[in-house]
Amino acid sequence: MKMNTALEVTMVIVGLQVLVTPFPYLSGELPVMVFKDTNLQNQELVNENEAISNVGLDRRHYLKQGGDDAHLLKDHKRMSQFDLREEIGSNRMSRNVEVVEVSLDVRRIINVVDDCFLSFALDSFLMEPSVHWLKFNFSSPKIYTLLTAISPALLRVGGSPADWLFFNKPLDIISNLNLKPSAIVMTKLDITNLVGLTKSTGNRLLFDLNLQLRFGMQWNPTNAIELLEFCSEMGFGDNMDWELGNEPDAYSAAVQTTLTPERIGNDFVLLNSLLHLYPNMAESRIVGPDVVGTGAASSPGLKIIQGVANATGSFLEAITFHHYYFRGDTATIEDYLNPENFADLASSIQHVQNAIRNSKFPHLSLWLGETSDAWHSGTENVSDRFVSGFLWMDKLGLSAQMGVKVVVRQTLYGHYYSLLDVNMDPTPDFWLSWLHRLLVGNGVLSVHPSAGVNVSTPDTFRIYAHCTNTKSNMQYKKGSVTMFGLNMNPDAAVSILFTGSLAKEGVDVYLLEPDGPNGVLSKWVKLNGERLLMTSDLYMPGIYPKKLPPGSKVLLPPLTFAFFVFPDADIMICH
Repeated sequence: MKMNTALEVTMVIVGLQVLVTPFPYLSGELPVMVFKDTNLQNQELVNENEAISNVGLDRRHYLKQGGDDAHLLKDHKRMSQFDLREEIGSNRMSRNVEVVEVSLDVRRIINVVDDCFLSFALDSFLMEPSVHWLKFNFSSPKIYTLLTAISPALLRVGGSPADWLFFNKPLDIISNLNLKPSAIVMTKLDITNLVGLTKSTGNRLLFDLNLQLRFGMQWNPTNAIELLEFCSEMGFGDNMDWELGNEPDAYSAAVQTTLTPERIGNDFVLLNSLLHLYPNMAESRIVGPDVVGTGAASSPGLKIIQGVANATGSFLEAITFHHYYFRGDTATIEDYLNPENFADLASSIQHVQNAIRNSKFPHLSLWLGETSDAWHSGTENVSDRFVSGFLWMDKLGLSAQMGVKVVVRQTLYGHYYSLLDVNMDPTPDFWLSWLHRLLVGNGVLSVHPSAGVNVSTPDTFRIYAHCTNTKSNMQYKKGSVTMFGLNMNPDAAVSILFTGSLAKEGVDVYLLEPDGPNGVLSKWVKLNGERLLMTSDLYMPGIYPKKLPPGSKVLLPPLTFAFFVFPDADIMICH
């Protein structure tokens, strides 16, 4: 099948560097992936002198695979410069070390997350005439490189402006209606670019339709039908999913129609009936209702969840809700590191789960359909810095642990809390997300940290466990386990001793630290001592673990986080 998209992407993975080459899109096929094993990460390099003496041993193999002497020596030095067994691993050396023993429950999987567990959003506001995608370039090789690296994922196009978004209508006519808020028009080119981008990078498009278009109290699907007709004509649909409305529990009566839970449920039933008329949408999923008020047991959003579940449970893929910790434009850096703020997510998940259990379809899946650290677009010069990663890592770990199947990060581009800056360069949370994609698998495990006698503030240390992702190009084998943990204590390192089934296992460590003089407010991230950078628009950087022998204590420095992979754990439930 031929598609009218702009680019086909060919990925050539050399070691762990990803080359993405654009050329005219001719066939509609997915990217071609060619693997060449050139990385040297499996070699134990003790120090720089030994690395230099060993260059000759590997040189012939390395050059045969396309490397050169300079890169070979650089790789050896990189692997040898960083010893987590003996040092804190940071220029911010700490004299205080708190000891924590960590054990793993290997008897059962407590949750299985979706392949698209870690997903991303683009806000509909990017289609406003005054903004018009800013510098987001659909034809840039960089965006294809980045989105391929974090696939498979959902790319949700939604947010509050979704409820004043029109498809393919003359802007001057729509503007003359004096709608409040001002209407936004999505063009045929916009939807074509979005479908082409997601399809070419191995992702799915999750599109949020306008619920505020109404015949009286009933949803008016006329404009949605126009969009579906266009998608059908173009052959779009096999990688598209759908939502209807954004945060209906927060609609303002002054400018929007407030809706009952039953009314919203009936509107979803109508959407499902429409999708059945289009064969190309046979694989499309519907999720909703994307409520935001779930912090209290009496929240109106929970009533909408229950009403929608009752009406749609027979076909709805998942219940979705939104979550933020605090308001971004008034938040401080202290809010991002306050353990008390981290507790808010668990209560919201529990309230939503209770609402689902009390519905007619108590086994519906749960998605965190839009989320970040702070609402109101995040916090300037904070949400896009290293410090944001503590809330983000914890949210990924806790959500999976509590049964959430998908987490959609707001947003990929265009706000303070975006994963890419205005020039489409990765922010620290992008690098964290990428490591999570590479290393963390679907099976969620129960992990138990036991506070040692020296631990005074256990809430500042958090750790989670999954079966390792064995589908990524990291080439870990089935049975391996990945943990990821964070240390929010500014004054003490955490010495982690893995016990039980992991006591005699070696561990691959991926330590993430801020780079530069600004500490946790840095825009730069070091992985095992080296700054993460794209070498060009076509490459992702090489990923090299620090390999520690069995029985090692791992030191997690103050204000850092890390991933720990046990490649030879051979845990039966992870096979």
